[in-house]
Amino acid sequence: MGLANDVGSFAATIVRLGRGLGSVVPAERRAPGRLLELWDFEACPYCRKVREVLSELDLDYVAHPVARGGSRRAALVARGGKMQAPYLADPNTGTAMYESDDIIGYLNSTYGGGARAGWRLPLPGFLDDLDSVLASAVRLGRGGRTHGQARDGVERLLLYNMEGSPYCRKVREVLCELDLEYVVRNVPQGSPKRADLVARGGKMQVPYLIDPNTGAEMYESDEIVTYLQTRYA
Repeated sequence: MGLANDVGSFAATIVRLGRGLGSVVPAERRAPGRLLELWDFEACPYCRKVREVLSELDLDYVAHPVARGGSRRAALVARGGKMQAPYLADPNTGTAMYESDDIIGYLNSTYGGGARAGWRLPLPGFLDDLDSVLASAVRLGRGGRTHGQARDGVERLLLYNMEGSPYCRKVREVLCELDLEYVVRNVPQGSPKRADLVARGGKMQVPYLIDPNTGAEMYESDEIVTYLQTRYA
């Protein structure tokens, strides 16, 4: 089962041509003062496109999972007017929006630093959508439905992440299925935040999870998944 899970996650990375693994922005660009917020769920192909761009732009954000059966769906409807993901809110500019392509355009124009993240092959944009749908199909809908319940008083977990990493994907799927909010600290290739991770954990490896509720910190996707399921399922 573990091997099949790894193979499936690697396949999704290959389908997406490694999107979300490397930074496209200058290292000296200043990060936003406040964390962006993203309402999404892991199995959503349109959410995937946005998460890839967030990683390529080296932007951190708060992840609010809204998988089917999740506790935040009604709150998202109250906030934005409909249950649709992805939904981005930027407290730095007061901007909030649906639609993955609109969000990607906004992120590039606001935080691209002259670079452009996202689909860069000279092909029609609909192929990006199709490719992302195929990546979801490869994962058999993992991260599409909540199996746990949100808990009051649980402080947000912190995940050092690269969107294109097959091991990070496994962890994000479980976080979504357990309906846990968390902060994503993206560390794509070229990110200056990689030095922070090495200083904290001792090596440059993702995923790396920090749980402020218990003080637990760990590498290794399978160990993280076991920990999350034991602690929060």
